[in-house]
Amino acid sequence: MNQGTRGVVTLIQKRHASLFGNLGSSVSKIVPKPHEYFKITRPFGFEKPPIHKNDIPTEKWFSLEKLNFPKRLWNFYFDGITRRTKVAALQKEMAYGGMYDFHVFMRTKGKLFQAPISFFRKDKALYFPNFTTRTLDDKNVELMDVLSKNKITILRVVSTESGVETTEDYFKVPKSEENYLTEAGLKQLHQEFPNTQIVQLTLSDRWSKHFVHTFVTPAKLRKTLPEELHSRYLVAFRDKVLDRDSRERLLMTNTYSGYVYLIDDQFKIRWAGSGLPEPKEVSGLWKAVAGLERESGLKIASRKK
Repeated sequence: MNQGTRGVVTLIQKRHASLFGNLGSSVSKIVPKPHEYFKITRPFGFEKPPIHKNDIPTEKWFSLEKLNFPKRLWNFYFDGITRRTKVAALQKEMAYGGMYDFHVFMRTKGKLFQAPISFFRKDKALYFPNFTTRTLDDKNVELMDVLSKNKITILRVVSTESGVETTEDYFKVPKSEENYLTEAGLKQLHQEFPNTQIVQLTLSDRWSKHFVHTFVTPAKLRKTLPEELHSRYLVAFRDKVLDRDSRERLLMTNTYSGYVYLIDDQFKIRWAGSGLPEPKEVSGLWKAVAGLERESGLKIASRKK
C-alpha cells in the first residue's frame, strides 16, 4: 500500500471513529427529557407563507457538480457538517421514538399544551406549510388549495385512532347529540359560521399504515362521511411531508395525539389545541371561529365601500 492510499484509509478510519465516538460520548442526547406541559402564549409556525409546488424553484438536473459522483459520495459520507447533521437527527429519533410518544400519551391523554386564551392577531400569526395530500375521492391536491376553499379552516390532524378520539369534543354541536361532521351538523355549521370549513388530515407514520389509509380506509369512509367532506378529508405520509423539525415548529410532537388548528385565508395559524380538551378550550375554539368570522365580515364590508 503506497503512502497516498494509507493516508486516505487513515482519514476514513478517523471519520468513522469520529462518527461512533460522537454517538458514544453523547449518551445524554439519546435520553429523552420528560414532556413539560405548557400554555401557548405566542404565535408559532413558519415565518414564510406557503407557496404552490409549481412555484418552488427547481435545480437543474444536468450540471457538472451533480455529475461529479465521487465528490458527491465523499461529501455525503465524510463531510463534517453532513455527518453531524445525520448524527443529531439519529440521536433525536432514538430519544423521541414511538415508545416515548406512547408513554407521554398515556400520561397526558394527548394533551401536550393548553390552548391560547384567544386567537392570535393576524399581523403576528405565523404560517402553516403547504404539501401534497390525497383526498378521500382519490385526488392528489395541495393542502393550501383545500384550505383556500373557504376563508376560515378548522384543520384536524391525526395519525392514529387515539388522535381522532381525543379531539372529538371539539366538533360536538352544543346542546345536541350531533357533531359538525354529519349532514345535520354541517348544515348547522354553515348557518352559524358561513365562512368556516372543517378539514381532516391523516398523517400516516408508517408506510404500512399509509397503504391502509390510502387504499383501504377511503372506501369505508366514503359511505359514512357526508359527500361534502370527501374532498376535505386528506391523507399524506407524515415523514415525507413534515420532518421532525417541522412538526416541532407546529407543536405536533406526539404520534398518538390529535391536533386542531384554526387557519385563516392567509394560511396563518390563529389558534390551536391538542388532545383531550377542557370545556373552556372547546368553547375557546368556537369563540375564536366567531372572532375570525367577524374579522372576515369586516374585510368584506371594507371592500364594498
